[in-house]
Order: sequence, then structure tokens, then C-alpha cells
Amino acid sequence: MPPLDKRIKKFLKNSIRVAPKISNKGELAELRSGLVSQYPQTRKDAIKKTIQQMTLGKDVSSLFPDVLKNIATNDVEQKKLVYLYVMNYAETHPELCILAVNTFVTDAQDPNPLIRCMSIRTMSMIRVDKILEYVEIPLRRTLQDDNPYVRKTAVICVAKLFQLNKELCIELGVLEDLVCALDDNNPMVVANATASLSEINAMDPTVVSLLDLIQSHVSQFLLALNECTEWARITILGALAEYTARDCVEAQEIIDRVTAHLQHVNPAVVLSSVKVIIKNLVQIEPESKRIVMTKLSSALVSIMSTPPEMQYVALRNIRIILEKYPTLLTKEARIFYVKFNDPLYVKLEKIDILVRLVDPTNLKQCSVLMRELKEYAMEFEPEFVSRAIQGLAQLAIKCGDVKFVSKTFEILLDLLESQEALKNDCCIAVCDLLRHAVGNEKLATDACQLLSTWPVNETLLLSDSAKCNYVWLMGQYPNKFDELQDKLLCFIENFVEEEPLTQTSILVTVVRLHSKLPGSVLQNVLELATNQIQELDVRDMAIIYWRCLSMPNSDQLIAELCSSVSPQIENTLHTFTSDVLEKLLTEISSVSSIYFKPQFDGPRGAVRHHNVVRGRHIDELKDLAKNELARKANDDVLLDFDDDEEDLVSPRSSMAGGRAQSHMDDLDTLFDFGTSSSSQNNGNDNIDKGVADLNLGQAEQQQNQQQQTQTQSKINSNTQDLLDLF
Repeated sequence: MPPLDKRIKKFLKNSIRVAPKISNKGELAELRSGLVSQYPQTRKDAIKKTIQQMTLGKDVSSLFPDVLKNIATNDVEQKKLVYLYVMNYAETHPELCILAVNTFVTDAQDPNPLIRCMSIRTMSMIRVDKILEYVEIPLRRTLQDDNPYVRKTAVICVAKLFQLNKELCIELGVLEDLVCALDDNNPMVVANATASLSEINAMDPTVVSLLDLIQSHVSQFLLALNECTEWARITILGALAEYTARDCVEAQEIIDRVTAHLQHVNPAVVLSSVKVIIKNLVQIEPESKRIVMTKLSSALVSIMSTPPEMQYVALRNIRIILEKYPTLLTKEARIFYVKFNDPLYVKLEKIDILVRLVDPTNLKQCSVLMRELKEYAMEFEPEFVSRAIQGLAQLAIKCGDVKFVSKTFEILLDLLESQEALKNDCCIAVCDLLRHAVGNEKLATDACQLLSTWPVNETLLLSDSAKCNYVWLMGQYPNKFDELQDKLLCFIENFVEEEPLTQTSILVTVVRLHSKLPGSVLQNVLELATNQIQELDVRDMAIIYWRCLSMPNSDQLIAELCSSVSPQIENTLHTFTSDVLEKLLTEISSVSSIYFKPQFDGPRGAVRHHNVVRGRHIDELKDLAKNELARKANDDVLLDFDDDEEDLVSPRSSMAGGRAQSHMDDLDTLFDFGTSSSSQNNGNDNIDKGVADLNLGQAEQQQNQQQQTQTQSKINSNTQDLLDLF
């Protein structure tokens, strides 16, 4: 054991923090001086500040050699910080990271599993296709590592390297090692191997038969579910959702194993479990299906106690499930009632779910929901109120009971009469109910009496849909409107400025009422529609009416067209087609279930990285790295406004105490590029010689001898310990 005084000196040296020297050379110069400090704690603080600047989006790649010097340390925290810096620039500056490939290969054999993971992860992130030649041996070694943490990291690296160079990955045979990882005894390794194979299969389905692998490992997946982390469970459940059970017995076994995860605290695990259960639900017995449906209902209700963002995702997925199983949540309607502190996007989804899950045969439940929606229509948020009014009309049409429709109609008329801001939405809802209750003269009379009281020049209707319905109502019930001609002429005057729906409705109404209007009105509207309207549907309809009017029996033909009755509206809720619904059910808990857009079935191309370096040899990449660092060094010199005479006369003489002389000298010190010289030409020759000597084929003995002979002439005593490790 060393003497006490030496231990105290070492402790003080490692604990001292030196404040950065205030300089007018800029922040990078201060960070650089801290990175090459003789005190370890000062260097660590400088690394942290560098990463802080990097996180803020500043380019600190010019500090690459200074930061990389500090990777040679026994301090795991400091090594992690350096690797974090290197990984950030592995994709944007791959030519810089290729210089440290020897360090990464050495760290891949470190006794510490955390360091082995960081090294193989960093090498897989370097966007250089030639890196695979150096990664092969460390990757194979880490895939067979004794530590499961290392193995689970290595299997993910296979997918990254496959994305970089597919042909070379297949040639090296690392995919076979990845497939063997599915039989690993650690659940995390199995989950990561499954995720990696899924990514590879998405990029090229011909390389790996994912469905066959899942089919042969279903039992391993089911056993690993209870022993892995929540995100690993999501990966395994996603793989199980791709598998189709052979018979009802296997489907029941899968459901029994997965049902336990419906009560998980993570909503993503719950939705993934729901997806697997729905996939196998069609194959089990009806009695067992009722029990499973009850458990599904409880699981979906439990998600509604999560934060609003998760509630929104859950509501979008519940919307898909309810279309397949409408009675699943009929008894849980109160869970979806709107709360006062819900965000607007959650409120809108809840109204949609409430209208869908209500039982149309249960009038009591429909009446309760109608009163609830009436209260929502009194709120102050315009979008929420509009959706509540629309929900009232959808509920009445879904229920279909005459008395219920009449009661809902009265509520809408009261809202229409009392609040002017709601006239657009109420007009649309009233017309929808009239299209549903075809032949109900009492409802039509009440609506027309109220709407006919609006002044002719009043522009209360702003939306295209509201104007369209109002004009349709005048054409459908012309005898119930006062001053019909004046009201219609007001719309005709602005025919060109109106939107397509209103233009279509005006055109149909004018043709229907042409006998009650002045003779020139019909001709004027048809000329406007054919000559000045760009909308194809409106123009084509006008041309059809021109043709009908030009035929010999035009009056009879127009009368037949105008006397036709529109079909009764049975449902105003949006629905999916059967194919889209089945696809969305298999994509629950994904982005597709939120946007209601199924994924593309074809092969997915690899993500194109703009900074991928292809077709370059290692020597060329080293030259690129040297030139880039020299360019950044020149940029720093251009920004150096220091008027110190010593710096102007001898810039190198002012850097003492272990500080690097220049960026090129940093490379000399770090990568053994040869002895530094005051001559620029000799320095460049030494750099070229050092880069040429940087390869993995050197023997360790030759490297040690070279380091011992060069260290004495090129560095001072403060940086000798760092250089010995290289």
C-alpha cells in the first residue's frame, strides 16, 4: 500500500476542480482547456458541459479528439459520458468515429459488461458500410456473451447493421446467430431478438421467415411473458398477434396466458394484450367467449383512469373495437361521460364513443344520454357544443323511436331559437332528423315555421353544410316558407362565391321550383354553373339539366326528377369497410389505430440516412476526418480575436501544463500519429504516417513498443498515463 501522503495527494488531485480560464476565444476554447486539464474531476466536468452544449443543439464536433482522449479511464461514469458524445456524432460525423474503431474493439473485450455494451452499440451506429468488417468479430463475441445484458444489446445491433449493409450481413452469417437468440433462456434477449427480426422482416421479407419463426417459438414466447419487462412484453405480444392458432385449444391457451396482462399498469401492455385476445377470440367456444368479453370490458374501463393523452389513444382504439363488438361496453357508459377537466380532444372522442355504445333498444339509457348531451350543448367551447348537437341527431336516428325523435327534435328547436351561435349546427341536425322521419309533416311544419322567420338578408348561416341544408329544406317544403322567392334569390346572387355543397343545393332547388320562379332565374343559374364554376360536379350536373330541358318531353322529365323522394337515413355514424376493420383490429395500439389508416402491406424500405458513407475505404475516411478537424481548427482560429503578443508570436508556447498544442497535435497524441514538429509540413507527414499505421492488424507488442518510443519525445508527464492506454 502506498504511503499515506501519496494517497492524500492522489485523492486531492482527483477531487480538485479548476475553474475554466476566462478567455475571449469563445466557449469552445474554455471547454477544450478543461478537457485536457491535468485534474480528472475538471476533465469530467468539461465533458458534462460539452454534452450539455451538444444537447442544446450546438455543434461541438471540433472537440472530438479532446473528448475522445478521456475515454481511456477506469471511471465508468466518465466513459459513459464519452460514449454518449461519440454516439451522438456516430450518424452525423461517421468519418470522425472511424478513427476510434480500435478503442471500440478493445472495449468490446472489457471485463465490465456495461462498457462492452456501449462499445458494440456505438460501432453499430457508425454510418459507414465498411465498419462491418471490423464489427464482425466483436459482434459474434457479444452475441455469445455470458452476460444477458450484453446479448440483448448485441441482437439489436444486428438490425442496425442489416439496415446499413444487407448483403454483407447475410454473407457474414450474423442472421443465423440472431435466430439462435430466440432460444435464449433470458426473456429480455428473446424479446429484443424478436424486435430485431421484425425490423429485418419489414425491410426485406425474403431474408427471414418471421411467421415460421413465431410459429416454432410460441411456447417460448408464452413462458417469457411473465418474466420480462413491460416493453419486452409489448414486443412479444406483438409477435403473438401475428400468429394464427391452429385450433380452438391452442387459441384458448394463448388467451388464458395473455388474459393475466389485461390488468397491467402500463396501458400499452393492456392494448397489446387486447389485440392478441381479439385475434384468437373467433376460434374459441361461445361460453368462453362471454367470460373473455367481460374481462376485456374491465381492461378497457381501467385505461380510462390514465392521463388524458393515454385516454385519447385508448378511445381511438375502443372506437375500432366497438364497431366489431357493439355490445362490449354497453353497461359501462357512465365511464365515458365527459368530465369538467377533460381536454377538448378527449371530450370529442367521448361523445363519439357514447353514441356508439348505447343500446338502441334501451330507451331509458337513450333518454339518460340525451339529457347528458343536452347539458353538453350548453357549454362554452364551440367545437364541443357542435359535436354534442351532432350527437343528439345521431342518437335520435340510431334509436329510431318516434317519440324519442320528436323529443330530440324539440330540444334542437329550442336550442335553435334560444342561441344564435348554434344555428349552423342545429340547422344541420334538424334537416338530418327530417331526412330520417320521412313523411312526418308535424316535424317539418315546426321546423319550417321557425326557419322561415329568419330575415332575408340575415347571414347567420356561415358553414357550407348549414347553407346546403337550409336551401334543401326550402326546395323540399316550399309551401311552408314565407317569402320563398326573396330568400332563394338572396342565395342565387352569391352563387359564384358559394362553396360546392351550397351551389349543388341551389341548382337542385332552382330546377325543382322553376315553375314558381321567374323564367330567367333557371337560365341564369344554369349559365353560371356551366361557365363560371370550376367544380366539376356542379358543372356536370348543370349540363345534365341543360340536356333534360332541351329534350321534347322536358316538362315531364323534370317533374319526375323533382318528385323523387330521397331515401330514409338509417345511420349517420361513420363506419369502416369490412376489410379496413379487420386490418385495424390487427393493428391496435399502433399509430394506424389512431389515424384509422391501415399500414401498407408491401415491403418497407430501409430508412435512408443522409450521412451514410458508402464505398469509401478506411484510409479515405481517416483523411476525411483529418481534413474536417483541420477545417474546424481553422474556423476557431478565424474567430480568435486574442491580442496577446505571446499568442501572436508563438501560439504554442502559451499552452503549458499538459494542454494540447493544436488540433493536429491532439490527433498525434491520441492516435500515435508521430512526433510533433514546429514545421507544418513535418506535422502533416507525421499525421499521414500515424493514420496509415491505424489498423486492427497490428500486434499488441508492436503497438506497445511504438508507444514507448514515441511518448518520450512528444508529450509531457501530465498526459503520459492517458497515452499508455492507447
